[in-house]
Amino acid sequence: MTDRIVAVDLGGTQVRAALCDREGQILKRAAQPANATEGVAAVFARIVASVREVAGDQLRVRGIGVGAPGPLDPWRGVILQAPNLPGMTDFPMKARLEKELGAPAFVGNDANLAALGEHRHGAGQGVAHMIYMTISTGIGGGIIADNQLYLGWRGFAGEVGHQTLDAYGPRCNCGNVGCLEALAAGPALVRYARDALRGGRDSKLRAQVGLHLDQLTGAMIAQAARAGDGLAREIYERAGFFIGLGMTNLLHNFDTELFVLGGGVAIHAWDLLYPPMLAALDKYAMPSMRHGVRVAPAQLGDDAGLLGAAAWVNEQMINDK
Repeated sequence: MTDRIVAVDLGGTQVRAALCDREGQILKRAAQPANATEGVAAVFARIVASVREVAGDQLRVRGIGVGAPGPLDPWRGVILQAPNLPGMTDFPMKARLEKELGAPAFVGNDANLAALGEHRHGAGQGVAHMIYMTISTGIGGGIIADNQLYLGWRGFAGEVGHQTLDAYGPRCNCGNVGCLEALAAGPALVRYARDALRGGRDSKLRAQVGLHLDQLTGAMIAQAARAGDGLAREIYERAGFFIGLGMTNLLHNFDTELFVLGGGVAIHAWDLLYPPMLAALDKYAMPSMRHGVRVAPAQLGDDAGLLGAAAWVNEQMINDK
């Protein structure tokens, strides 16, 4: 049997695929817009086309791994609901891919698989207990316990962005209030800045956008923070505090050894977020549990999900024997 694996990263804006070997090397890549508004059939056709583009029409591969937005059932390979992919509800991705392509297919939550990728090939190598957090447009994650991806009872584990940290906080996209995602993801930072400017706060940001607050971006806030702007620095201090508080909760529940943080917000603003999140972790974590716990930036970037999907295939095929 060939050792080649096709990994797919399915997002609301893009379908990415890669041909990987069992050691985690990416041999060939393909990417195309998801064009999710065209419907489920069109998105699925693009997945199939991307797989064939990297693997060839003969599709002599060990298996196909798909990282997809959740919630989903990783054992049956069914996407239960994908908010950024209209109509993809109770979609049997595993069964459809196996029927269409004739190769074993395995499906996992995209953030969970990114955690697996960082653990097997990135910042988490050699660590038995790790929690991955991706901080971007949303906040997701994955939990590695005893070198295994922890899935929970129904496969929903790792929703680290939906722990309630402020019972009177802003409404989250999940329907809850005060979630970490609603307090510290990219859109939360921009929302906080806009509200402050509308309230009359003085800031260099006002000179950049004037009355057009809809033009404000996270990159502008980060630039202003590095230039010493008080409001911008406050925004990152606040976000870092809540991330550190969320990490404290996770530490107390899972006794992890390492936190790995990825995603655009975390990586591009590491210098702004790291000090306040570490301060919060130091302040609120029980000293005996805080001791020896490390926090590190992710190493694999956008490849974490692809390499995690490839690792998922290997591990599921071993378990199925």
